[in-house]
Amino acid sequence: MQKRTACGVLLGMLWSTILSAAELPSGVVAFSYPNQTVYSIQDTPMSMSGSLFSSIEPTERLSLANSYKASLNVFLIVDKATNRRCLIDAGYGNEKSKLLPRLAALGVAPDTISAVFITHIHPDHVGGLTLPDGKPAFPKATIVIARQEYEAWHTDTNRARLARHLKPCRKQLSLVEFGKEIAPFGLTPLCLPGHTPGHTVFRMTPQPGEEVYFVGDIVHATELQIPHYRYCARFDSDPKRAVASRKDMLERGRNWFGAHLIFPGKAVIQKDAKGYGFKLDKAK
Repeated sequence: MQKRTACGVLLGMLWSTILSAAELPSGVVAFSYPNQTVYSIQDTPMSMSGSLFSSIEPTERLSLANSYKASLNVFLIVDKATNRRCLIDAGYGNEKSKLLPRLAALGVAPDTISAVFITHIHPDHVGGLTLPDGKPAFPKATIVIARQEYEAWHTDTNRARLARHLKPCRKQLSLVEFGKEIAPFGLTPLCLPGHTPGHTVFRMTPQPGEEVYFVGDIVHATELQIPHYRYCARFDSDPKRAVASRKDMLERGRNWFGAHLIFPGKAVIQKDAKGYGFKLDKAK
């Protein structure tokens, strides 16, 4: 048993080394930490219309751009020692989605994904849980969703159609509570509501003294909503709570991986006397 375990660890380390050393496929960027590699995968390129946004403060009026750069990003986390793999969200899962072919280009088969952590139940985050034939896309993965988000979805008629992506995975579902680290993945779900009632941010501590956050839809238009955090997208369910959550995250965490941040989806939050800014991080 010890020999087999040691072999698995060696293979996991070798796999990570090969991937990081090789030329990554288009639409994939790697961020290396001591114990994990985070692969940012662009599921779908996109932009956000300026007409979607308004401030919760009536006196705050900017001349908005016609559109803002955005993206739909999914994050693959690989444990370097064990080769355990998990995803943050599952993308759209439609004909334009690139998640599955880009995973294949990385040498990652869908049945080797151990878990999929869902930030919230919207089509661009859970659509990729199923294949066009309705079968689970990641058949051996635990689908992790915050209980508060799942229960809010059950009572939201506007999101009822998304059952077609969740019901086929019902045997895989694991409903979790906020604030409790999920072993063995080292991710802690945090409640940052407003976009949806149970919108979830996942915190990872790659090494002592360093935290990174998978922030889901805390922002949709990077260049607008970080410096002007009171601006909300029309599809936020509770704009005031969404603004409070965004402000909380701007104060709480410096390193963000975001579903709609400009690709490659990693931002370093900056703060000074004038307010908040960001720098896009292309690789670590």
